[in-house]
Amino acid sequence: MSDPPPVGYPIRAVSKLTGLSIDALRAWERRYHAVVPGRSSRGRLYDAAQVRRLMLLRDATRSGHSIGYVSKLDDAQIEAMLATPAAALTPLDAATEQTVLKPVLAAIENYDYAAANGELGVLASLLPVPELVARVVQPLMELVGKRWYNGTLTVAQEHMVSALLRNLLGGLVRLYRPREPRVRLIFATPATELHEFGILCGAMLAVSVGVEAIYLGPNLPTPEIVSIADRLKPHALVLGIAAPAYLADWKGSVAFIAAHIPPSTEIWIGGRDVQTAIPGTSPDRIAFLPDFESMQPHFTRLLEAFR
Repeated sequence: MSDPPPVGYPIRAVSKLTGLSIDALRAWERRYHAVVPGRSSRGRLYDAAQVRRLMLLRDATRSGHSIGYVSKLDDAQIEAMLATPAAALTPLDAATEQTVLKPVLAAIENYDYAAANGELGVLASLLPVPELVARVVQPLMELVGKRWYNGTLTVAQEHMVSALLRNLLGGLVRLYRPREPRVRLIFATPATELHEFGILCGAMLAVSVGVEAIYLGPNLPTPEIVSIADRLKPHALVLGIAAPAYLADWKGSVAFIAAHIPPSTEIWIGGRDVQTAIPGTSPDRIAFLPDFESMQPHFTRLLEAFR
């Protein structure tokens, strides 16, 4: 009489149950020994207790804790941690921070989209979104900008990075999309403003806290911004401006947008040193965001207001 088949959930089923990607499950097992699934002739098999632990680890990382830290805790400790306010993010150590982008940059330099996309996918599976943005996406953007400026990266490679980050955002939207979103934001840049890295980062941070982020991309004509905002009536319209000089050129457009979109829609303007008066608009309606950290209080305020 043959032995009964082993009991457990295959990795694809566990991925659906937990919302974690297969790459993340494999990485958490290989790098952090988060769980040690059984094996069958058809691959990994996870029991119910392991699936439950993976769900706890998922919730802990989404609350801002690093997988490297929480994987060392037992289930009771993770549950206790989730019952208290999230602690500060555990930053990457200096050595990791210096080397983590090397495989991504090497792939970009070789025009290897698939390899770069895979490297970013692994990092996204291992890091909470705020840490992913602060320790991976922002440094990547700065390095790409510098290398493009000094001629060591081509325009095509810069465009590749934009495509990679848009794809990363799409994955985060699928992973974090709330069933019933309470807050909706639109992300765009005005016409002739081609720099989209800032609104990409902002949209990533938004989706990670349960905000619905509608990403329209860069270089959008003012009438289209007005039309879409009027149709969707977001809680806020987030405009990315690369430098103060650009905002000086766009004061009139921002004033026009403010006059024609729903009065309940706030306008957030992101960029360094961009705070300036916009003619004809109430200062209470416009929020200036000099960095990504300054977005968090606004997310919290809206989420609390629209519970």
